[in-house]
Order: sequence, then structure tokens, then C-alpha cells
Amino acid sequence: APGTTEPFVMIRPAQNRAVTLWLMKNSKRPMKAVDVWTLLFDHLFPHTGQIMLTREEIAEAVGIKADHVSEIMRELVKFGAIFSEREKVAGMRGPGLVRYYMNRHVAEVGSRATQEELALIPKPGAKLEVVRGGKV
Repeated sequence: APGTTEPFVMIRPAQNRAVTLWLMKNSKRPMKAVDVWTLLFDHLFPHTGQIMLTREEIAEAVGIKADHVSEIMRELVKFGAIFSEREKVAGMRGPGLVRYYMNRHVAEVGSRATQEELALIPKPGAKLEVVRGGKV
């Protein structure tokens, strides 16, 4: 709709699938991790891709503890689906705020995704094969 402020993120379905499959295989809390991953898309700052939810807001939305959100976010950073930046806050001691951003290059060459995950993504021009009964 014209005038919408909804963020637009360029991520191919195959990239999204690579992240989802990786979480399902590698996360300590696969279902909750996939829930967090899909939630993030609704809360991105337009143009920068910054995730505009606090840890507590994510925890409440998904129904888990804030500590578990941190674990899942670290898993997403490890895979390269998102990246984090520390920001010092004036007058605040400690490491500062962590801001998270969607990585629109997730599961592309040069990201932290492994070759195994990259293999899941169809190459441009690759023909999709019809799968019948689980056999190609």
C-alpha cells in the first residue's frame, strides 16, 4: 500500500529456508528459534534492517525467557543470519547496548553459512526438478 512504513527486506526464499533448516538442525530450541526468526521480519527498521525489538519483547511474543532469546540470537549470529553491533551509551558502564541487524547476504558466498547450507540454495539458472514420492 502506498505510504506504508513496513520494512522491505530482500531475502530470497532459499536463503530463508537455509536459515530455517539450520535452526531446526542446530538450535537448542528449534521451534522457538524458528518462531523468533520469523518474528524478526515484522520488526525491522526500513532501509537499515535493524531489528527494532528488545530481548524482552521477543521473549514475550514467543513465550520464552529473555536469556533464551539471547541464546537464539547468538545462534542466528553464528550462522550469519543476523549480525550484531555494540553501541556505547553515554553514562552507562559495561559493554553497551547490542543492536541486531538482518543480514541480507545470509547463506551467500562469503557469509558464515557453511558449504552444506550453501548447497541447499539453487544456483541462478538451475532447473528445479519435480520430486515425486521423495525421488527425483
